[in-house]
Amino acid sequence: MMIGMSVQAQTITSAEIKSQIANQLEAIYNKNTNAEVEVKITATPFAELQLPDGKITYKIVQGADKIVPRDIKRVDIYVNNAFVRTLNLPAQTSVYKEVLVAADFINREQAITREATLVKKIDVSQKIDYVLSEKVLNKEMSAKKAFQKGEIIDKRFVKMKPDVARNGEVRIFFVSNGAVMITIDGTALADGMTGDYINVENKNYKKVYTGKVIGENRVLVNI
Repeated sequence: MMIGMSVQAQTITSAEIKSQIANQLEAIYNKNTNAEVEVKITATPFAELQLPDGKITYKIVQGADKIVPRDIKRVDIYVNNAFVRTLNLPAQTSVYKEVLVAADFINREQAITREATLVKKIDVSQKIDYVLSEKVLNKEMSAKKAFQKGEIIDKRFVKMKPDVARNGEVRIFFVSNGAVMITIDGTALADGMTGDYINVENKNYKKVYTGKVIGENRVLVNI
């Protein structure tokens, strides 16, 4: 006589999966930015999901490497380390950061000063690579376009005195494994702001290196 064997199962709700994936994405993004990241999984193709009994884990295999305001995240589900199924879930990501916005209308060619701007915590997910913080207000800046009141000051439309000027003298710091090995005088081959990568030339030997601008007339080269 054949004896029927029942397979234990568990039910996971849409809300549980949304929460788990959102929390996982937020943890990943927060390692790569100093902003406040909020992720919402906006829909699932089911209200409940039947899975085998056991420990459930989720692996985000596509969509976690870069912050995108609206995206489809591909997620593999495992139970007791055994693959069960793949989900494609729409996600909405907001990135809140304290950035410069126009305090009032700023005309083209107008100086961008502390008086002309406000620091506001705002969703910058659409312009995450182009925002400016309060610390740049010590630099000479002017608008290359008009900014409306409350508009994010987009650095693509700001004329700013560079931290390193093309053909200007710079101090080059050669670093290995986090330690400064030697410093030399060099020449910048391009304008650059702090955080930019530019080419610099050794004054004595005319050798060219690529380095990161770390301050006024200071460039770090990893060797």
